Amino acid sequence: YEILIGLVGSEMCIRDSKEYPLFTVIIPQKDRAEYLIHTLRTCMIQDYPNFEVIVGDDCSEDNSVEMVKELQKKDPRIKLIAHDHHVGMRDNFETALAAVRPGYVMALGGDDGLTPGCIWRMYEIIKETGAELLTWRTAGYAYPMAETAMSKFSIKKRKFDGVKMVKSADFLNKIAKTFIYLVEDCPMFYVKGVASTKLVDKVKSRTKDHCFYYCPTPDGFSGVVLAGEVEEYAYTCEPLSISGDSSKSQGRNYKRTDEKSKKEAAQFFNDNIRRTMHADLASQQYSPLVTLMTADYLLTARDLPGWPGKFEMFTYKNLIKKTFSFLVNSTFSNEVLVREMKILREIAKQHGELDYFNYMLKTTKRKTDQKDVIDGFFITSNVFIFNGEQLGIKNIYDAAIATPFAYELCNKVSVKSIFNYFKRFVRVAINTRSYKKINFPTID
Repeated sequence: YEILIGLVGSEMCIRDSKEYPLFTVIIPQKDRAEYLIHTLRTCMIQDYPNFEVIVGDDCSEDNSVEMVKELQKKDPRIKLIAHDHHVGMRDNFETALAAVRPGYVMALGGDDGLTPGCIWRMYEIIKETGAELLTWRTAGYAYPMAETAMSKFSIKKRKFDGVKMVKSADFLNKIAKTFIYLVEDCPMFYVKGVASTKLVDKVKSRTKDHCFYYCPTPDGFSGVVLAGEVEEYAYTCEPLSISGDSSKSQGRNYKRTDEKSKKEAAQFFNDNIRRTMHADLASQQYSPLVTLMTADYLLTARDLPGWPGKFEMFTYKNLIKKTFSFLVNSTFSNEVLVREMKILREIAKQHGELDYFNYMLKTTKRKTDQKDVIDGFFITSNVFIFNGEQLGIKNIYDAAIATPFAYELCNKVSVKSIFNYFKRFVRVAINTRSYKKINFPTID
């Protein structure tokens, strides 16, 4: 089925490519072959007529390159850029992005995925709204890991129907207060967004090295800098992609304490040793704390020549406060926390907030023994969480296929509907047991 879809998609691309803008998905990755194959399967089922995938491989030591080459034989829409030496995450992203032809672009990690028909839906929304930038709420899938022996598939209920336009200034001012760029309407084109290549080129024209990714981490910066290039952008609750989580995820490596994870985290820091955070953040080494990354994205975008984005400048006292609040619920080891606290202390010192930093360090208490294990079906006020294994969902491709059905189910279930289902169940049970015994008809 997948081979047929791929061939049909390729034939449509050749026949109708001039009628539709090109949509490109870049997948920069390293050593994720066991997950990447399923990510590519979610791309191969897309039947939009002008679509291609560019895999950027950062000198993988597993069979990633060989696996991609095999899939290329089934679907020529898959392209491969295989580096013969290690270039690092940022440069791997940049190289893949530089190979994108004019049209629209989004990025996936090697364990993320697309939902069926999502490229068509992106095209429809962009055509209807005229937007150059579109973002959405993703579904989620976590592969089984050492921390949890089960997989987790999640779907969020929609907040509104259809598509709405978000004012960029509202988004930028919101994250300048919260220092949390990872919000649902963040228009980053990593996993949860798609952008016109014209916008990407505008950003490149403003940077000193003419590269798009001007911060060490390539995901969140894209949302901040692209938001500033437009007055408003489109946002939908429809899950057009799935955010994956696996043992290869970079964020996971930083939180773990085993030697392999420490080595991979150290490699990432070494790749970015010459690229420090903004001078107003004391030119410190890269920090993976969401609050500091958000501040770095905002400051870096602000200083790009001619960047039209606007936000009310934040205070560094608030940055310190929000960072401690973020760390209250973190699962970082003490070794990691010491590194991050030293970075934050230097920032506080530069802005005359050392006393406040010491006060927060002394009075803030962290929460411990937090569990992230969901066994079976679970519902909160706005999200459905499933144990993937119990539904036969074993990878991101299975999750992609299940997403449309799960999304419709999620939005039809409410307290009222559950009550009505229960009433019907009781009625059926009563009717089944309420009967009279009568004689058979007389036979002549």
